[in-house]
Amino acid sequence: MSKIIPIAVEQSFLDGIGLVTNAPSEGEDNIEVQDGEHIENSSHIFHTGKIMVAVYQAGPGKVHIDNAAYDEFVHILEGRLILTPDDGGTFEFKKGDSLVVPKGYTGYWHMPEKYRELIVIDTDELQSE
Repeated sequence: MSKIIPIAVEQSFLDGIGLVTNAPSEGEDNIEVQDGEHIENSSHIFHTGKIMVAVYQAGPGKVHIDNAAYDEFVHILEGRLILTPDDGGTFEFKKGDSLVVPKGYTGYWHMPEKYRELIVIDTDELQSE
């Protein structure tokens, strides 16, 4: 039996240091980049078990999400996030804020400046995509 130990979320990754650049082709079928331009982004996955824990960083950009495939916990480490559901309303979050984007969310995800987040996702939902 292997030893189960805690997994540290290293401060350097939370600060955006050491993240790996993602290829432009990486992404999800239900996300459409607005204005047709790739959004530069990078990430580091700390753990994938029952949950996936990662730091994600991106330059400014705006995407439209059509029926989010999973619940996503988000803690904003840098920048702002503006969510505009297709059903109406605008919700703005900033550094230090935490939120949950529910499975099924449809609407815009706008990062008006450099943006970094700590995310937690249920991997059972990832596998059922």
